[in-house]
Amino acid sequence: MATTKITPDNDAVVSEIEIAAPPQRVFRALIDREQALQWGTNDAFEMTLWEMDVRPGGKWRFVSKERKGAGAGKDFDHHGEIVEIDPPRLLSYSWFANWHENPSHPTLVRWELIPTKAGTRLKVTHSGLAALPGACQGYSQGWPGLVQSLKNFVEK
Repeated sequence: MATTKITPDNDAVVSEIEIAAPPQRVFRALIDREQALQWGTNDAFEMTLWEMDVRPGGKWRFVSKERKGAGAGKDFDHHGEIVEIDPPRLLSYSWFANWHENPSHPTLVRWELIPTKAGTRLKVTHSGLAALPGACQGYSQGWPGLVQSLKNFVEK
């Protein structure tokens, strides 16, 4: 089960989860298109596009569609650039999203993979959210499900 918190300054959402797999396996699922398309799709959203040029400065993009509810069929477009990569310990990239109040405001997603006796402690920090009203609350609802989907996929 993921633990998720919003930082006191309302600038970041931090989600952590223990995964019973080595960091190399978890990291591969983060950067491999075929794997990301699988764990990135769930009951609420279908991932329809996923691209990542896995190198510093490389571009990434994914598009998901909401499956039900008021936004059913709407495209959620996420994109950015890889800021830092140190396989299998760290992946960090800028994050822009078409539904943000200011879609040109950059935020940052940082995936840290820490080896443990049981496998990997995964910590995802999404920061730069203070300038986007309501973003911390929204992402604090979204990240736990996403890291749980990654865990379920990697552990099967």
